[in-house]
Amino acid sequence: MADLPPPAEPQDLVSLVRTPGATRDLRLFAARGLLPLDRDDRMRALLAVLEDPDPDVCRPAEETLREISPDDLARFLDDADPTRDEIDVISRYSEDSLVLERLIRNRNAADETLLRLSRSVSGGPQEALIVNQVRLLRQPALIDGLLENPALTADGRRRLLELREEFFEKEERKRDQERLRREEDERRARQEAEGVVFEEAPPAGGADLSAPSDDADRAAAVLEDAQSSNLAAVYRRISVMTIREKISIAQKGTKEERRILIGDANMLVSLAVLSCEAISPAEIEAFSGMRHLHTEVFREIANSREWIKRPRIQLALVTNPAVPLTITLPLVKYLSLRDLRNVMRDRNLPEGVRATARKILFEKR
Repeated sequence: MADLPPPAEPQDLVSLVRTPGATRDLRLFAARGLLPLDRDDRMRALLAVLEDPDPDVCRPAEETLREISPDDLARFLDDADPTRDEIDVISRYSEDSLVLERLIRNRNAADETLLRLSRSVSGGPQEALIVNQVRLLRQPALIDGLLENPALTADGRRRLLELREEFFEKEERKRDQERLRREEDERRARQEAEGVVFEEAPPAGGADLSAPSDDADRAAAVLEDAQSSNLAAVYRRISVMTIREKISIAQKGTKEERRILIGDANMLVSLAVLSCEAISPAEIEAFSGMRHLHTEVFREIANSREWIKRPRIQLALVTNPAVPLTITLPLVKYLSLRDLRNVMRDRNLPEGVRATARKILFEKR
């Protein structure tokens, strides 16, 4: 076997592997995971040779990748800030559900990569793609790709059709209505100029063009929580926004705006709040304890490894009677002894949660 390459800066070695003129020995060491690098840079070097034109390089690279556990691949995707090309390579060589879900949730994933996956993924990866409204609205072809997916669930199809209806078909109808209205106004102007008298005609298609209304019960719940006139003012401003405007505010707005929009009657708005980069763990904890939110909000929180590992969020979900048992029961085992006692005695919680807490408390004793 050839000698290992001489010591070099890690980035220099990775860069060398990526260059077209990299020596065959260097590429072989990268393919076998033998370069003197830390684990993330070894992964980067391996990914650089997975599609090497030399079969004596790419075959051992594929074997090395197969030996890497899904947990390690997922950790690389979460923590190593992979490039879009590295993400794309992983998407072509891994079929593991955990890896693909982390890959789809990564902000660096290219639209082209997600579009290819949208036509075939199922389970958790498919759900991760469906709830990423930011990406779907920016790249509508992803909606079409998912709808072509034979493994698409009935619930996923319903949500995608609602999204397309709300943001694309409805906008197109609105433009048509505005065009017809302008044509009607022009016709009226011509008739008035000619002295023709006519009755007021309703808007084209009989559409109601008034500002959208919010669910009264949800609005009342949010207003009751408002502790200042400032929050009430924010609520009044949001109440007259369109769905598209609310989603934009949910992703870029303030803490007060997120507190209001998380309980919006439209689930797309609520989920958009969770994609805001400025959102804090304290806000997630508060949302986990709210009882008027969509079930999908709780499920999205539970699916986030960053959030669900926090004990206060785990406790908030477990002690919220509105959270489904499929989410709460797996979390009970992580509670402290004191929290287990409190959960066991809380008659507001489902019996399944209380019984699980009682069993785990007995085992820990």
